Amino acid sequence: MASFLSGLLLFTTAASPLILRVGAEDTLFNGEKLLTNEYIENGPYKFIMQSDCNLVLYNKDKALWSSNTRGHGDSCFLLLQNNGNLVVFSGSDVVWSSSSTRGSNTYRLVVQTDGNAVIYGGATWATNTVQKGSKRRLITTTINVPSTARTSLP
Repeated sequence: MASFLSGLLLFTTAASPLILRVGAEDTLFNGEKLLTNEYIENGPYKFIMQSDCNLVLYNKDKALWSSNTRGHGDSCFLLLQNNGNLVVFSGSDVVWSSSSTRGSNTYRLVVQTDGNAVIYGGATWATNTVQKGSKRRLITTTINVPSTARTSLP
């Protein structure tokens, strides 16, 4: 059986599920990892978990942002936790954290077309690396207010 949910394609068998990412090269969803030398990218922007344990956002060959964790661990990996916190681990040790812990929600780390990497689920954390001349990404949200709700201040 196959189903599609939030950018993931899930195949299930009696033995175990097989999960494949579909069409989300610029996004890391909560609970997902970037292992050593894995990355997400959007155009010239690449967010990579390097083999030296440094998490870096590049514009082609130019580093825009870094976790400054070079040499702080071995076999490091990046995890977007279910509480919105982005963490670099070396084994079970925390090497770096975005300190963006919120409640349980659906979070996603997105490398945007403007060169900024942002955790959404409410804008939780960003590298603040918007590049000059880039088009800013506009994200809109619709909020439905029940008809019984107050619409004016007391």
